[in-house]
Amino acid sequence: MKGLEFSTSLLFFWIKGRVDVDNRFVKTNLSNTLLGFIPAGKDQQNIPLKNISGAMLSTKYFFKPIILGILIFLFGLGTLSDSFIGGLIFLLIGIGIAGSGIQTILRIEKSGTPYHISVPFFEKEKMQLLNDIIHNALA
Repeated sequence: MKGLEFSTSLLFFWIKGRVDVDNRFVKTNLSNTLLGFIPAGKDQQNIPLKNISGAMLSTKYFFKPIILGILIFLFGLGTLSDSFIGGLIFLLIGIGIAGSGIQTILRIEKSGTPYHISVPFFEKEKMQLLNDIIHNALA
């Protein structure tokens, strides 16, 4: 059984997900969250390999979080002269929100229905490896 653990959030990197692939199943164990950081249970699925027609990796850019992050970043730059610590906090939050607008998405086609696993951009290598593992298991 081959498996990978990965972060599902840029700002809250301790929220992890795991996908295991063996010769019969793809087993997913992802954390559900409210507002992107409040833990709210798990999403567990066992997908039989015979029901998977393929897997595809893509990168998506969500402009609302990117624009919101840039605005918070600029606000943080403006407040640096008044309060260095406050401005620094806004800068970091702005960078985090803007970075969360860039997602790597692994799409698994199961019985004609797509199953999406979204991760931050810095987990792209792990998703590429997982995509390769799924393709090798299907072959």
